[in-house]
Amino acid sequence: MNDTTDWISQLPEYIVHHILSFLDSPLDLLRMSVLSKNWFALTASSPKLDFDIVKFTKALQISGKPVHRDKYVSDNFFKYVDYTTSRFSKQNVSVHRFNLATILREHTQFAIIDRCLGVILKKGVHEFEIRNILSAYPLPMYRLPNIVLSVSSLTSLKIGNCELPSSLMVDDVRFKSLERLFLEKVPINEEMIKCLTTSCPLLKYFTVKDCYGFKRFSVYGHQYLQKVWIYYNHTVERIDIEAPNLCHLLLMDWEGEGTPSINLASCKKLKTLSYYEFPSPKSTGLANFSSNFPFIENLFLKLPRNCNNVKLSSPTLRRIVLHSQRDLEKFDLNAPNLHLFVYKDHPHMPPPLVTDSAQSKAQIECHITDDIDILWFHKLRRFLDKKNGFQVLKFHITANFMSVEDLKVIQLPAYELEHVELEVETIDRIPVYLDVVDALLCCCRPRSVTLRSKLPFIIFNKQSRVVKFTYGKLLQQEDQGQTNIQIVVSSCSSKTKRHFSNLNSYLTALPFDRKGQEITFIKE
Repeated sequence: MNDTTDWISQLPEYIVHHILSFLDSPLDLLRMSVLSKNWFALTASSPKLDFDIVKFTKALQISGKPVHRDKYVSDNFFKYVDYTTSRFSKQNVSVHRFNLATILREHTQFAIIDRCLGVILKKGVHEFEIRNILSAYPLPMYRLPNIVLSVSSLTSLKIGNCELPSSLMVDDVRFKSLERLFLEKVPINEEMIKCLTTSCPLLKYFTVKDCYGFKRFSVYGHQYLQKVWIYYNHTVERIDIEAPNLCHLLLMDWEGEGTPSINLASCKKLKTLSYYEFPSPKSTGLANFSSNFPFIENLFLKLPRNCNNVKLSSPTLRRIVLHSQRDLEKFDLNAPNLHLFVYKDHPHMPPPLVTDSAQSKAQIECHITDDIDILWFHKLRRFLDKKNGFQVLKFHITANFMSVEDLKVIQLPAYELEHVELEVETIDRIPVYLDVVDALLCCCRPRSVTLRSKLPFIIFNKQSRVVKFTYGKLLQQEDQGQTNIQIVVSSCSSKTKRHFSNLNSYLTALPFDRKGQEITFIKE
């Protein structure tokens, strides 16, 4: 016998609302609301209100509506916003999360937003986001209503492409619970920044992205502030932050104007700095690094190809991630306690820094996507010679190697290292692969080498040639009569390791599992 009882709608309301929060499309919510009176009431009282015109347009497209007509989409979107908030106003609940993202095409739409925000804000809201509110020319920028300033329940406030309430500098701002404040493309001056931040005693995360109207950024007396991110495309003359628990500062310098005058004297827990500088080759943004950031341990840098030679000195730095197409040898580093240096030549933003807690030796990682030649290895060798004390080199290449026959261009003796790892993704020709190995071993003299490849052709179809070549090059670096080289083969399929005391024992055991991906050579 089939049971047609609607058990889900009989669950506790907060559980049903949690289930509904996973519905990302307005069309899905509409379909749920017409199932029954119970579902109509449940969707009407959902504490998550997401009004995104992009999602709304996709929902119309799925239902076969003429989404190519901007006015049709806009009119129906605002009808949907008005209708949904009208239903919600009759419920005895507050909003947990509110989001509005749209394009304003008519003056009447300003009034609809004002009316809807009035309903939502009077009921109370925890997370409020109003971004991407773009006004079609010649309509003005939307200004938030004054009621926003009195919502004491807010924990997260994100504002983009809007003007702040007109009474900001007059009325008392009551953001007593606010922990996250995000402003993007908002006109704001120094006094507004001061007013907002002093009204948020529990503020933890503050982001100012591409806002305009200020030259000084000042935040004082914040005991809970942990992260400040500032993206600027105009001259910022000074940054003053007084926050004893600040741990991460991000500066995004779109115009390459250089680091402003900075006072972070009280920020003794500031351990991580992200500094992204763009076109200007004249900037000297890192010239006063040690005095501006005396406690930094983790540094993310993004520098343009045409920037000046970079000199960086810091006794506290332990980890650096550098994104730049600038030659490594142009980076003059004096950091006696540096533990990890990561160099990436592609323009993507640095991800969060993940380190191996078991890592005990100073390590340099090079992630290369541009084509390189033997001259590149010569520059790497000169960088290693700057007394940075690296013991491990990890080299990851997803580019082509332009072979150069004369390796004598590397005139310096091979740099002593404990270990070298080479991982190749794109080179599928054995001669070119061997050229990379040759160049790397002319640059470095390691105690052990690990070869990795995502191309089984290199390691397996011709693995004996690769192993013989690498073995011979390592042997040439030592006294051949006194050195033995052990070979360890790791298999991904079984996660086992096979140990071979020398080259002959390895060659005798061929072939291996084709799914293996790693061969290590260890000098004894």
